[in-house]
Amino acid sequence: MSARRAHPSPEAFAEALCAFVNDELPALHARLGRSPGVTPATPLFATGLLDSLAVLHVVAWVEEAIGRPLAIDEVVMNRFQDARTIAASFWTAPSATAEESHALTR
Repeated sequence: MSARRAHPSPEAFAEALCAFVNDELPALHARLGRSPGVTPATPLFATGLLDSLAVLHVVAWVEEAIGRPLAIDEVVMNRFQDARTIAASFWTAPSATAEESHALTR
């Protein structure tokens, strides 16, 4: 597992996830073909936007973002409805150490 990506707020986490889905996921999952234009409130699965293969990429992104693997019981549809729900389910405040480390690299 790689180092955790620091997101200062759940809103920033949701926006970063949207950027991944819009900008990177189309290259990883050919079915999307192009940027889906996801916002933090866009339903990801109810509309069929993402399928079971695409969710694996989203889960991998979340695991990298939080710095740990998700337990199997954490990967449930009610936690992956949209980017805002994903952020509310998994975002935690960056530690002071991570914030200090980030400040040193600027």
